[in-house]
Order: sequence, then C-alpha cells, then structure tokens
Amino acid sequence: MATSLKPQPVASGWLLRWWKDSLILLRSAPHAFALLYLVMLLLNMAWQPLVLSIPISCIVVAIIFAVAMAIHQGSTQLADVGRSIRDVPWWPLLRLIVEIALLVAALLLLMLLFRHYLQGIFSQDHISSAATLHNLKSPDWQKLPDWLRSLITNALGTAQTMLGNAFLLLSVGVIVTGITQRGYLALLAGFQAVLANVRVWLSFLIASLLLQGVITFISARLHTYAAALLVSLLGVAVLILVGLYGWCFVRETFGLPGAQVAKAATVTARKRAAAHA
Repeated sequence: MATSLKPQPVASGWLLRWWKDSLILLRSAPHAFALLYLVMLLLNMAWQPLVLSIPISCIVVAIIFAVAMAIHQGSTQLADVGRSIRDVPWWPLLRLIVEIALLVAALLLLMLLFRHYLQGIFSQDHISSAATLHNLKSPDWQKLPDWLRSLITNALGTAQTMLGNAFLLLSVGVIVTGITQRGYLALLAGFQAVLANVRVWLSFLIASLLLQGVITFISARLHTYAAALLVSLLGVAVLILVGLYGWCFVRETFGLPGAQVAKAATVTARKRAAAHA
C-alpha cells in the first residue's frame, strides 16, 4: 500500500495528453457519459448550501471517477458503469469528508483567534466574489426559475471548487481507486501529490480563478431564459470535463489502473470510432 500511495510527478505535455485521454473515454462509452451528464444535471438543479460545497464536490468527483475508472477498465455497458458507482467505498469517502470538514473548521477557528490581526483582510471583499454577488441580485437574474439558477451556480461552482482544491480531487481518487480506505492517508497522499506536481496544481488554481472571472462576466449578462439555459448546459459539460482531468491526474500520479488497461481502452475506442465512421 505504501508503494501505491507514493505519488509520482506527471510527465510534461499533460494538458494536451489529458484532453486526448478524456476524448478517448467519451468515445468509448458515449451512452454512459450521456447518463452521467443527466445525473449531474439533476443533481445540480437542487438547491445546495454553500457551506456544503466541499462535501458535495467530493460526492460529484467520486461519481465521475467511478464512471471514468469503469470505462478505463473496459466496462462500457450501462449496467457495469452503474455497478461501479454502487461499489464506490462510500463509507471511507464519508470519513474523508468528515476529516476535511474538521480540518477546515480548525483553520476557521484559528483565523477567528487571530481576527485582530486579520481585520484588514476581513474588511475587504474579494473583487470577483463581490461582483458576482452584486450581479446575482439583478432583476434579470431574479426572474430566472429557481432550478435554472441552481443549475448554473452549482455546476460552475462545483467545477471551480474542484479546480481550486486539487488535493481534494487526488484524495477522493485514492479512495475511489481502492488504494486505501483510510481518510487521513488519502488526505496525506493528496497533499503529497500536489507537492510532487506543483506546476499542475498551479495550472488548476489559475483555471479556478479564470472560471471565477467567467462566472462573474456571464452572471452580469444573463438577460434571457435561452441564454441562461445554454450556460447551464455548458456548465455541466465543464464540470464533467474537470472531473475527467482530475481522473487523469489521479491515474498518472498514482499509476492506476495501469498502462496496459489504458492501451486496451485506447484500442477499443479506436475500433468503435472506426466502426461508426
């Protein structure tokens, strides 16, 4: 287990390579990803409190990873993909979520203890966040149905949370792939993987900030129902793409499920593509 938990640096050229790997997965099982898209659509229509953003992100990541891992291993049938979601080690994942929540609570408590020294920080709102909140109070935004507003904010917000917390992606991946079922070990492995791949982590962090800017820009310009619906549908697609990039990050960092399986999945995808051509 110790060997599996030792993260490896990701080879250069990962951005384009993971894009190609994601396309291979999508082409291998389009029906499975269509079902995954529908599931993500329904999940993000529901109201989600901001305080639960990290637990919800962990659950969403686990579902996407389970689907990606099943397809990566050659299980492209809907029944097999469904079983892969069922077989996710949910209890260890729940323990990981609790441990992350305790860590966040401890950090918040520490910040409160030093609030005297942080008054200058707390007195100022983050520019993009303040702009987003201002835009979300506009009459055009308030006219949109509740489910559509939830879909837009939840899909893009979860994608941003995943990008901004790469260690979270990696920790959940360690649990889902079965490397360990101990939450603290998964969390430690996630942090170690981030330190071993600082450039990838910084790229994810910059993408998160850019996505925040996109959210701010778009939220001020959603004047029609059709435009809001289009943005929401694209937001779910972005969420799944971020999840697939996270899966590629986990696979290359921890070496699972293996190069031979990846090669077999690639060959299968190419055969399917040739058959449909």
